[in-house]
Amino acid sequence: MAAHAPSLEGGNLPTDVGVDAPGTVVLENSSSALKHGKDGELILYPQPSTDPNDPLNWSMRRKIVNFSIASFYVLMVFAMLDIGVVVFQDYNTLLGISYDNLNNTFAANCVGLAFGCVLFIPFSIKYGRRPVYLVTTFVLFLCGIWQAALRDYPNMVAVNVFDGLAGAVADTIVQMTINDLFFLHQRGRMNAAYLTFMNIGVYLAPVVAGYSAVSQGWPWIYWWCTIFLGINFLMFVFLYEETKYVTTLVGITAATSASKSVQIAGQNKESSQGVKGAESPPSELTSVSEIDSTIPLKTYRQRLAWTTTTPGSFADFLRHFYQPFMMLTIPGVLYVALQFGAFLSWVSVVAVTESDYFSAAPYNFTTIGIGLLNLPPFIGAIISTAYSGPLSDWSIIQLAKRNGGVYEPEMRLYLTIFPALLGPAGIFLYGFSLAKDAHWIIPCVGVALYGFSQASIQALSLSYLMDSYSEILGDALIGVTFVRNIVAAGIVFATGPWIDSLGLYNTFVSLGCLSLFFTLLAVPMIIWGKKMRIMCKDRYEAYSKRQPQVHRT
Repeated sequence: MAAHAPSLEGGNLPTDVGVDAPGTVVLENSSSALKHGKDGELILYPQPSTDPNDPLNWSMRRKIVNFSIASFYVLMVFAMLDIGVVVFQDYNTLLGISYDNLNNTFAANCVGLAFGCVLFIPFSIKYGRRPVYLVTTFVLFLCGIWQAALRDYPNMVAVNVFDGLAGAVADTIVQMTINDLFFLHQRGRMNAAYLTFMNIGVYLAPVVAGYSAVSQGWPWIYWWCTIFLGINFLMFVFLYEETKYVTTLVGITAATSASKSVQIAGQNKESSQGVKGAESPPSELTSVSEIDSTIPLKTYRQRLAWTTTTPGSFADFLRHFYQPFMMLTIPGVLYVALQFGAFLSWVSVVAVTESDYFSAAPYNFTTIGIGLLNLPPFIGAIISTAYSGPLSDWSIIQLAKRNGGVYEPEMRLYLTIFPALLGPAGIFLYGFSLAKDAHWIIPCVGVALYGFSQASIQALSLSYLMDSYSEILGDALIGVTFVRNIVAAGIVFATGPWIDSLGLYNTFVSLGCLSLFFTLLAVPMIIWGKKMRIMCKDRYEAYSKRQPQVHRT
């Protein structure tokens, strides 16, 4: 990699080749794509501004600190949302709540998740990520106390709704944070990391909760969540910096007056000289030589401001409460929404059937045993981290090279074909073996296969959405999350009657076929995805112009 940023003739960076297709960019500076610079240079996208306070210009250490706090938040949110099914047996035995009603509390949680993003994410677009993280973490902290103290069904339904409303933010705001901090060629790894923390909360936390419930009593699984959420809240208060970038008037003037140049991957050790107080540049960044030294670095208190307001009228703010649903008319956004909705639905069905069937004969699992059933899908999800992270980021660079340096977001989806076939196979295996009272290891293999498929396709789909529609990501993710959780809530409510009507065996035949249909939607997206992005270009640009963010120059 070169150690400097080559200037282009005319001062313009052609990062948007094929401007008829949103998301199509020059990623590899090869001679067949560009006539400037050296072959093999990896171009940074999006291009960072000249402002040293731009999160894209932060050191990698500073980025990782912020992302780690947000990732711990994800872990705790999904732990709170998913550990309840482990103690369904205790709720049934000690509190006399039926399994049908317990399934309804899980569905109530999904309803809260569906509407939570609609409620909170517009505030993160207008006022910044930091205040939304703080408010929702504190609400979840209070919900942890409520969960530990409840002893009846109405309270259980109510707290699950509030859990879902606050926890829904984890489905959206962390992806917005990744989009704020990292470049296109890093997003696969960061989305895989996000999903790893999510799967620790979804799968590993219930294992720990099972042991805690047996040794300390079921309320303690929530007391521990309360303690860790309290720690996470303090981390947000004292360490988490706002990642939403808003240019100042000074920054805009400086940026427009500076000569533009391509910024490429690599490192220029001399680039930070002359910028007083500047941090060392991130290891994967080049050319902070363009950083304007006249723009002062923010102080510690400024970095931890309670709000960071973007320009725009009140009408612009209100638009974000209904605009996300309009985003679903964009095929790429709808594709991701259907993928997420389908996967969460099958995860929810597996979660509620595990508690019902493995606690009864012939398995007779204890609370600890039911908790341990989450290990197989967790192992599958962890294995997927390398597949959907580093392998994904490496593959898009190689594919861009073969395409004359031009990157198309559909290149992310090539890796989805293998897990698209593996996931439905895992669902079939789980359902068939459970219906036939097979040895417990067989359904565990099935959910392990499904765990790999679920984590892989979700990470790849998230990266595809970010790469295709980065300018409208917040609104698009609200629409995705709403569809995902409404579908999941409906499936959970329907699981009991579905099994009663068709039987366990036929129910999972249906689920497996539906899963195969949704996962293989990746094939038409690979073939016709770019044509659909071109077709929706005007709509995307119209939505993009309505965003309250000030774009980098």
